[in-house]
Amino acid sequence: MKKKFLIYLAIVVGLVLVFYTYMGGFTEVKISEAVSSQVVIAGKYFEGDPSSDALGDIYQQVGKAVEQKQIVGDFAGIYYNNPGKNSKTIKAFVGVAVQDTTALPAGFTVRVVPAGRPVLRGELDANITLAPKRIYSALFDHAEEHKLNLKEFYVERFPEGKPAVIEVELNQK
Repeated sequence: MKKKFLIYLAIVVGLVLVFYTYMGGFTEVKISEAVSSQVVIAGKYFEGDPSSDALGDIYQQVGKAVEQKQIVGDFAGIYYNNPGKNSKTIKAFVGVAVQDTTALPAGFTVRVVPAGRPVLRGELDANITLAPKRIYSALFDHAEEHKLNLKEFYVERFPEGKPAVIEVELNQK
C-alpha cells in the first residue's frame, strides 16, 4: 500500500513539474535597464480592494471585449501602487495595449504612457498566470541588489506569442 502511494505521488509530482515547465515556470526572467516606448492602453480604472469582485469584473469585461473583437490588442495594465505589496487598496488601469482608439467598447477610456522614461524592464516567456509574480519578484530583487530606487508606476504588457513585459519607472535622483 505504501509503495503504491509513493508511485502515485511520484507520478503526480512528475505531471505537475511537466505542466509547470510547459507554462514557463522555469524560464529565466530577463532584467534590463531601458528607456520606455509609448504605450496606449484602452481599459477601465479600478481603485479598491484587490480581492473585490469589481476588479474581477473588469478583467472579465476586458477579456470579453478582446474575445468578441470589440477591441484589438494585447492585454496590458498600469498600476499606480505596488501590486506585489500586501495592500488593502490597489490602483490599477486594466485594459488592452492598442494601436487604434477610434472605436472603443462602452465604458472604456484611454491612458497613454509616454515614451522616454527610464525603466527597469523584466521579460519572461511564460503563461500570464505565472509571469507577473515571477517578473515582479525578479525586478524588486534586482533593484534591491543594485540599489535602484523605483517609482510607484508599473506598466504590464502580455503580447500574444511573445514574452510578458513589466516595466517599473526608475526614480532618478
